[in-house]
Amino acid sequence: MTQIGRVGQDLRAISDELMRISQLLHQHTMRLETDVEGKYASDTGDPRVGLLVDALNIERRADIELGRLSHALQQILRSMPGTGGLSNGQSGAVAFERERAVLRSSISTLKKERDEQGILADIARTLNSTLELDEVLKLVMDRVIEFVDAERGYLMLVSPESGEPEFTIARDKEKYTIPESEFAEAQISKGTVMQVIRTREPLLGRDAALDQLSQIHESIVSLGIRSIMCAPLIVRNHCIGAVYVDSRITANLFSERHLDLLLAFCNQAAIAIDNARLFADLNKAIQQVKNDKQYMDNIFRSIANGVITTDKQGYITTFNSAAGYILNISSKNMIGKHYGEAFMALPRQLGLIPLFRNALENYHLHEHGTFVPSSVECTIPGRRPERISLNFYISSLRDTEGKHIGAALVIDDRTELKRSEEQRKRIRQMFERYVHPNVVQQLIQNPNALKLGGETKEISVLFADIRGFTRLSEGMAPDDVMNMLNRYHKIMCESIWEEEGTLTAFLGDALMAIFNAPLPQSDHALRAVRAAWKMRLAVQQYQQEHPHERNVAFGIGVNTGLATVGNVGAQERLQNYTAIGDAVNVASRLQTNATDNNILINDTTYAQVAPYVNTGQAFALGVKNKSHPLIVRYLLGVL
Repeated sequence: MTQIGRVGQDLRAISDELMRISQLLHQHTMRLETDVEGKYASDTGDPRVGLLVDALNIERRADIELGRLSHALQQILRSMPGTGGLSNGQSGAVAFERERAVLRSSISTLKKERDEQGILADIARTLNSTLELDEVLKLVMDRVIEFVDAERGYLMLVSPESGEPEFTIARDKEKYTIPESEFAEAQISKGTVMQVIRTREPLLGRDAALDQLSQIHESIVSLGIRSIMCAPLIVRNHCIGAVYVDSRITANLFSERHLDLLLAFCNQAAIAIDNARLFADLNKAIQQVKNDKQYMDNIFRSIANGVITTDKQGYITTFNSAAGYILNISSKNMIGKHYGEAFMALPRQLGLIPLFRNALENYHLHEHGTFVPSSVECTIPGRRPERISLNFYISSLRDTEGKHIGAALVIDDRTELKRSEEQRKRIRQMFERYVHPNVVQQLIQNPNALKLGGETKEISVLFADIRGFTRLSEGMAPDDVMNMLNRYHKIMCESIWEEEGTLTAFLGDALMAIFNAPLPQSDHALRAVRAAWKMRLAVQQYQQEHPHERNVAFGIGVNTGLATVGNVGAQERLQNYTAIGDAVNVASRLQTNATDNNILINDTTYAQVAPYVNTGQAFALGVKNKSHPLIVRYLLGVL
């Protein structure tokens, strides 16, 4: 077989294959045409439909081109020797070469268009592979730079808050992210980007130094940009930003075809960016809801009041841990239970079941607030303390439209408050007659500091007694005697209170005070001595100011030592906070042995106050029930 014959056979095989491909392409074109111009004719604003229209136009061109190529091949075959064509071999060869060149060009064009469509389809798949905004932005810039072979690319998005374009991301062809700090100094034509966003029209500069764009934006020339292309990002008829690519190296890098493809790409990118933004907003909203729920859960867990809510059928929807503690019920399995079942085992005195029943059945009677609050005191087995005092506040739950959706109960546990109030009342009743009001307030604020059951500790004890009271009162009327006692006791009490001492007893014409109890006083010995000295000065001053009254003499003793302090008296009857022990007895003996209008202090007291007082010489004093004499001193002054 000759060379021409073999070529003829090859051409026939190619012709047959082209015919087969042409038929398949024609059939696909017809189906696509039916969808685009029929099914999707009303959705031309959808970028995805726009891609289908582009594909249809390409297939139409390819269908026509393949038909023309097939016809050209048939002519070549007819003109070849031995195939019924021209006899002139040279003329056939020339025609063959011409048609083959045309065929090569057409096939190259078709391949390029196919590759471009494949790239667009691949880009669409890539952009739709994630909803993370940062990742979408990187993919957008990397694919567009790769697609048009640009040197670098920038993306600016319009801020939803301010409506102004803002730098979003910048990448180069090495897939390096340009930091925002460098973007501010980047040598790009920012004016071009702003113009595209404002006009929503793409811009193309083949040789930017000569292009008309350079007359609009001088920065293009000054920055040495050779090729530039910028397209808007439009979704749902809103421009959300722009994609900018350029080259400072190659002129005429971009063509009209590149711009068309960039616009098709931007349509897909705008959808992907918008979806990613919506997804980010959704995630933010979901996270906010989670945070709000967690915040509310934390509030419900932390508040001291019990909170129980039900739906309008009576099934529990909220039951916080405080409610479980107050009612001594495990809160783990309460959600979803009906209130009748949940509270069946509780004491009937609580009245929770009728309380909820009334709230749910008569909600229409309480549209504007809380039901009348109720209080109850009862015993809950296992609860410590078992005897509790509660306040209930129950109200109808309504949605934003005022529709009844359930009931809410708030339980205010007043048990501890009531116990504290009783304790404060007890402290006040017990001490306000004996100690300074400041001490009473401190005891109320810190009742744990008070050990009413008794404790042994070091205290300083002061005893004072009016001398010759029995003989003195014989010549006076009873009322006058009582008035005189009260006057002198008042003078002495004020001196004791100034030093925050505790009056523990009035024994006829005598009184007793202690220091360092009920509250600790590190300088209790000095306080007791100062109180004694102030008592002496106050009595003397009173007598000087009232010379017409009968003068009385007194004796004072002060001692420091261990004693037991606490409540003394019949349980639930009259009780008195006082001190007992040897230290008290010694103070009483010192008062008895003190000369008129003088103060005796024991050596145990002097050891603690020596730097602050003046005293007489120490001397031994034998007292009742003591095997050894005491070493005592008369107080002469306080420094």
